[in-house]
Amino acid sequence: MTDTQPIRVRVCFAKGGDLRFTGHLDLQRLFERALRRSGLPLRYSQGFNPKVRLNLASALPLGFSSEAELLDFWLDAPLDHAVIEQRFSAALPADIHIRQVKFVPNDLPSLQASLQSSRYRVTFQPPLDTNELAEKLTALLAQETIPFSRRAKTADLKQLLLSARWQETVDSADLLLEMKSTPEANGRPDELLSLLGLAPGTYQVCRTGMTFNSTEGENNG
Repeated sequence: MTDTQPIRVRVCFAKGGDLRFTGHLDLQRLFERALRRSGLPLRYSQGFNPKVRLNLASALPLGFSSEAELLDFWLDAPLDHAVIEQRFSAALPADIHIRQVKFVPNDLPSLQASLQSSRYRVTFQPPLDTNELAEKLTALLAQETIPFSRRAKTADLKQLLLSARWQETVDSADLLLEMKSTPEANGRPDELLSLLGLAPGTYQVCRTGMTFNSTEGENNG
């Protein structure tokens, strides 16, 4: 391990296509392989089996796409933003698109530890009647609690839902949700949608942004 101060690089990227069905651990391995292929002067962990130092913000459920994922990794030598983006992009599959590269202070907390909420856009497959769905959602949110069974435990989705509003589109409307995303409490749009009687094939979910308890981590998507 070099004695020089590492340079922390934060990458905002979009994830779609078939990679929507890639799990969190597989995605982490994909990024590690891509960084190794990039030729960037990477900072590695110590020990008998050094690994690329990297940190993803939050696990995205299978089937969700995203416009605003975040990844941190560290370099041992300074490079221009454009060089980092070009080399990293060349090593990544087409279904991952880098949107921004910037440097952030090393003393910031990890992305996972500082994440507070995630924002989502839910689009529906026609001919779904979003007016009827809006009425169902209003009735659901009027309940004092919204219990949902998760891994043999019951969660209250009302405590995890921070906001819900509709955005008009050409054909119908999209549902915009903001849900808690902390290590202690994580809200999932698909759980809320299942309580509205919707099957996974009738909608698509895209994460459009994340909010952190540090302004340096804010990602509006």
